Amino acid sequence: MTSLNIAQPAEDLGFRQDAATWRRVAIIAALFGAACIFGVLDIMIGSGTLSLSQVLAALFSPAHADPGAVFIVWSLRMPMTLMAAVTGIGLSLAGLLMQTILDNPLAEPFTLGVSSAAGFGAALTLAAGFAVSTLLPGVPPELVISINAFVFALLAVLLVLGLSQGARNVQIITLLGIALHFVFSALLSLVQYTASIDQLQSIVFWLMGSLQRATWLKLTITGSVVLAVLPVVLFHAWQLTALRSFGEQAIVFGVRVRRLRALMLVLSALLAGSVTAVVGIIGFIGLVAPHVARMLTGEDYRFTIASTMAVGALFVTIASLLSKVILPGAVLPLGMVTSLAGLPFFIFLILRKSRGSLR
Repeated sequence: MTSLNIAQPAEDLGFRQDAATWRRVAIIAALFGAACIFGVLDIMIGSGTLSLSQVLAALFSPAHADPGAVFIVWSLRMPMTLMAAVTGIGLSLAGLLMQTILDNPLAEPFTLGVSSAAGFGAALTLAAGFAVSTLLPGVPPELVISINAFVFALLAVLLVLGLSQGARNVQIITLLGIALHFVFSALLSLVQYTASIDQLQSIVFWLMGSLQRATWLKLTITGSVVLAVLPVVLFHAWQLTALRSFGEQAIVFGVRVRRLRALMLVLSALLAGSVTAVVGIIGFIGLVAPHVARMLTGEDYRFTIASTMAVGALFVTIASLLSKVILPGAVLPLGMVTSLAGLPFFIFLILRKSRGSLR
């Protein structure tokens, strides 16, 4: 009788753990499912609205579908919709990594100057014709601006890593990143000030963020970067969980904290840089998505990573759809929509932080 009484709590605990696991899996699946639904709606909406049957026929039976609908779906709208999902995944995952390694709930790609550096790199190409890609023969013209933006985004993180060598306080990394953000923002303002009217218009449009620059080639490159980074992040899921829970004390569990921080900084730069290089500066996704994901699936990074990506993909897909319907006859810049939608949540986070309930 005694053995039964002892075993029963253990069985209940195992059942509760299994139930919690399945609940998290169901939430993640529902988020990705919702992203797919809004993705189909995003494909349907445009300058010429397609019916659901036309979209489904073009997707799953293009040989028997209307040729015009097939062209619109596969050549124009599908790259943009998939890029919306990849953008959400990349930026949200980059934000999650930065918030974890910097122990800063308000960290995102802007924090380390990645976005402002990418904007400066793009502006140099648009206004002055400077392009790193001239050193690489055979680069397609459509990738020139993206490559320049990506290189400068990586440069920002490498500068942060180089300058913070030997620093014992993680806040030093944050402060250096903020300083670089202001430096690149000032340089960007200088380029804008000296640019012609046409060049300035191109720079401003690029900085606002847009999915209309998406092509299958750019999608393939950006998606490949995200797919290459993801297994590395998942492999370090338990170490990230330990770092999130115990901070510097995670070293007790065998976590090489400094090495992990350096690696995740580089990976977050690859994610944010590859996305920003194509779609421009998209605000608040890297900040908001990780917090929503933690609210839904908790702090176990085996689930937090997946839920963060799902929330990011869902948010940007919805933002892409809203950018087409808010102002009839026009497509608003994606960065404008995400900023307007993310601002209330950002204020909410600040208020929670002021009450000491946000970490």
